[in-house]
Amino acid sequence: MQDRNPYASPRSQVADAAGDADFGEIRIFSAAGRLGRLRYIGYGMGLWLVLSLVVGLVAAVAGEQAAGMLTLVGYLLIFVVSIMLTIQRSHDFDTSGWLSLLMFVPLVNLIFWFIPGTPGENRFGKRPPPNSVGVVLLACILPFVFVVGILAAIAIPAYQDYTIRAQVTEGLNLAAVAKAAVAESFERLDVAPADRTEAGMSPDAGDSSGTYVDSVDIDRGMVLVTYGSAANTVIAGKVLALQPYVSSDKSIVWRCGESAAPRGAVAMSDGSMTASLVTDIDPRHLPSACRP
Repeated sequence: MQDRNPYASPRSQVADAAGDADFGEIRIFSAAGRLGRLRYIGYGMGLWLVLSLVVGLVAAVAGEQAAGMLTLVGYLLIFVVSIMLTIQRSHDFDTSGWLSLLMFVPLVNLIFWFIPGTPGENRFGKRPPPNSVGVVLLACILPFVFVVGILAAIAIPAYQDYTIRAQVTEGLNLAAVAKAAVAESFERLDVAPADRTEAGMSPDAGDSSGTYVDSVDIDRGMVLVTYGSAANTVIAGKVLALQPYVSSDKSIVWRCGESAAPRGAVAMSDGSMTASLVTDIDPRHLPSACRP
């Protein structure tokens, strides 16, 4: 048997075991214990990211109603867990958990991000374990998500308005044939055509339909574009009107939607209808030539 040197350094993990005992246990679903700044930020962001992912998947599979119920339950869960995490964060800098009520005060709640924890053990327990690489990466996502969220809040509504205006523009393109028919009929008869038949078109307004347009009709010279169910719900079932005016040289000029009546011209029809009264599409979704 080999003789061992009684003065040699120990080969077991005695130091590591003692070191581990200097740190407290991390418990997310508890109000007891302590939580460091990075974990507080990282776990909070992680909860929101997981909720958004799950709600998005449920909305794609089960529909918006199920996603709405899940969102409500998820918000309640995050609310409860967030309070627990904030209480632990308060404990980390040796303060009562009642301070967590400040999380509901805008800007003031940022103190939980910046106040450092007690270096060693305090009255609420041992210091939290060192941050892992995953915790650091999760906390670093915060600035990225913040910037992306701002950009999305600006870009998504702008893109939606752009797509709606593109759908409205399809109606203007399809209305070109009806406008030409009205102009030709007026040149022959010197009166506004009462309907599509008098304008020399088929009687069915649906014959002029498109991807987003349900029909293009003619009523006393006015061209009426009605958008169908395939269009965005904001404009589905609504009407864009184009009203003909006759200038002093007998040429035909058109008033589109909410735009002003052409100067020096009179309405082709003496009816009380005007394009601005018939058009019921929000002006911000109209092309520039059709806005007030």
